[in-house]
Amino acid sequence: MKKKIQLILTKDYAHIGKKNKVIQVTRGYAFNYLIPNEIAEIATKNKIKHLKMFQVIQDKKLQDNEIKAKQLENNLKLIKKISFLKKTGDENYIFGNINEKDIIEKIFKFTGIKLNKKQIKIPNIKKVGKFQIEINLFYDKYYQLKLNILPINI
Repeated sequence: MKKKIQLILTKDYAHIGKKNKVIQVTRGYAFNYLIPNEIAEIATKNKIKHLKMFQVIQDKKLQDNEIKAKQLENNLKLIKKISFLKKTGDENYIFGNINEKDIIEKIFKFTGIKLNKKQIKIPNIKKVGKFQIEINLFYDKYYQLKLNILPINI
């Protein structure tokens, strides 16, 4: 009789590993704790093959997204800064505000790339000046872009 059996984790479990990881544990631990609590299931050849197929698909998507992020970064490097002209009141406070939609339109005008609103982080802009905005390219990869707010002389 085998002392250890293979299981596939169905949930993240701190002591053993992440979801969909193939592990080897003792039979008692598997049948008395992991399987009844639905933390793991018995690993068959077909289930392992299925997991590997999904992992290959996931890796392919990740590579495609990285390539798209690199292309987006190269296109954004062509833009040195984005400038907006705004009417100002007392002490250089601007009328209205600058939001993600305005920035998306400017970037689309210069590069032809349509960004998602959730990809852009902008500070709260109330005055004329220079600001930094962050564009999320891919998971933890950000691109910094300069933003100038200039007053309109009336």
